[in-house]
Amino acid sequence: MHLLNIGQQKLVILDVDPGIDDAIAMMMVLSQPAVRVLAVTCVRGNAREVLLDCKNALRVLHAAGRTDIPVYVGASLQLMGNDVYDYTYWNGRDSMGDAPDKYPPDYRLINQAEHAVLMLIRMSNAYPNQITLIALGPLTNVALARRMDPDISSRFKEIIIMGGNIRGEGNIGISAEFNFWMDPEAAQVVLREYKCPMKVVPWEVCQEHGLEWDFFANWTAMPTRRARFIKAISLNLSKWLRGQGEPTYLSCDPLATAIVIDTGIVQTVDTVYATVEVEGEYTRAQMVVDWWGFRRKTPNVDIIRSLNMSRYKNLLMTAM
Repeated sequence: MHLLNIGQQKLVILDVDPGIDDAIAMMMVLSQPAVRVLAVTCVRGNAREVLLDCKNALRVLHAAGRTDIPVYVGASLQLMGNDVYDYTYWNGRDSMGDAPDKYPPDYRLINQAEHAVLMLIRMSNAYPNQITLIALGPLTNVALARRMDPDISSRFKEIIIMGGNIRGEGNIGISAEFNFWMDPEAAQVVLREYKCPMKVVPWEVCQEHGLEWDFFANWTAMPTRRARFIKAISLNLSKWLRGQGEPTYLSCDPLATAIVIDTGIVQTVDTVYATVEVEGEYTRAQMVVDWWGFRRKTPNVDIIRSLNMSRYKNLLMTAM
């Protein structure tokens, strides 16, 4: 495995909208001693309001025993606005599977003195070209940081994005992936204007890398606090997916964190130019990929196409 060792500790900021799959992704990163999580920034996405996203992030940190990591409140609205989508059938009313929280964390730990976007700017100045930004939700915070400080576009070491689609398959309507749909303009700003290396894990790839139900059951049955937490928050979703006849448990965000932890997990990648449609009547928020170079644009993203599932499962087991 090309896992990082403790001598080359990677600096990471997690930009999230928890979300059950965000919680799993966070657990994966938090389990790695070679990864130092500087902060968690939250953006409105899965939850109905950004403060609930922050509370959910703190719940994950609490379950992982890592409430020393600060949580920052980010954007509460999209750049241009979108209809509010009822996602409760997937993540529950609280976006964490409506799992009981018998021992909640101290929500006063949420940092509301400094906005998440300002923190991104500050930390990128403090650690220039050293931070990997893992963006697992709508890209509003990342786009706003670029608008407030244009030079930030070249100050991250890399940006890992879970979002977009490559075949026009939608998971929220006919042609858009959820994170990009929540803020298409922000996604367009990030793909067009950031100059640092960017890797994108699109929706279709997530569909192709689901977890077999036997593995999922064994994984969440591990006798640890983290496993019990993940099992509790994913219980209703797993029942719903099984009821829909899904052959695997689909969880997108952990795939994005996996490629940070184990750089050798990626099997296939395409380096291309991609942007986001923001005006189409039917294709608004669709990621548009110039596979054949018709636009003669310099490639701006690495699109992850396939991962080694054995190594991915090993990372999931380690996370518990």
